[in-house]
Amino acid sequence: MWLIAHLAIAPTIFVTAPDARADDQAAASALIEQGLDLRQAQRDAEALVLFEKAEALAPSPRGQAQVALAEQALGRWVSAERNLRAALAAKDDAWIASRRPVLEHAMGVIQAHLGDVEIIGAKSGVVYVDGARIDEPDAMTHLRLDVGRRTFELRATGAYPFSRVLDVRPGEVVRVEVDVHPLLDDPSSHTRVPPPAPSAPVPASHAQRTIGWVALGGAGLLAGTGAAGLAFRAVAANDFNASSACTTEPSNALSSQCRGWLSDGTTGQTLAIVGFVGAGLFGALSLALLLTAPSSAPRVSTITLPCAPTRGGVSCGVGGSF
Repeated sequence: MWLIAHLAIAPTIFVTAPDARADDQAAASALIEQGLDLRQAQRDAEALVLFEKAEALAPSPRGQAQVALAEQALGRWVSAERNLRAALAAKDDAWIASRRPVLEHAMGVIQAHLGDVEIIGAKSGVVYVDGARIDEPDAMTHLRLDVGRRTFELRATGAYPFSRVLDVRPGEVVRVEVDVHPLLDDPSSHTRVPPPAPSAPVPASHAQRTIGWVALGGAGLLAGTGAAGLAFRAVAANDFNASSACTTEPSNALSSQCRGWLSDGTTGQTLAIVGFVGAGLFGALSLALLLTAPSSAPRVSTITLPCAPTRGGVSCGVGGSF
């Protein structure tokens, strides 16, 4: 009975497997058609997702070519070239054969955006381009990159990273000679600079007294400015009063020289007012700071007990400071 059942089931297995493959191919073809509709609507990123699903379901040269063309539209030149090259390699595929001129033209457009990098001297490590890790099997010797300025970096265990900025050009080969330097074996061999000794904090009383003396100096300068303003005003007033042309004419008919003396007198008066007012303010600030600053040295309470011999014995007194 078991042998009969086994023989009855076995043909079913061999019959359903081709049917499953046919279903996958039909589903993949439907996904490709949906992707082509999205390409018509300029929705290339969404179309690429469907093409990749079709390839995962039932790989075909047609599906791989559609993946490459969508990647071309998105500017993913490296993967577009890789996929389109693989599709064009299927020389016996009828779909590829009927569209080979168009696909080869697309390959030329893609390759115009790519250049080669030849790496010399790299023995181990991981290659990064523009911060992205490159996991290609020949990444240590050759790279196919988008044209433009690219940052090449090699990171190896026990060595300092090697980095170069490359100018990748279409159809040209850029050569990079890797020079990797090992890390120092003994990090303690570095010359260590001792940290600076902490500076002693400035007492608050000292800072307050310093500000007080600076304010006092500012008051003196302002007072000098006020005195200079008074003197300047006095000279201008004397010149103005000594001229009969200035004292006898109305103010609207004064000569330019008389108006200049009046202007000088006004300027001197302004300087005097500003100087003396500022000197008063700074002087008051200085006096307040100096009088309220605590003593820089703390006072120590002391008690003295002086004694002296007398006729009847010893006389002692108590004294102290607090």
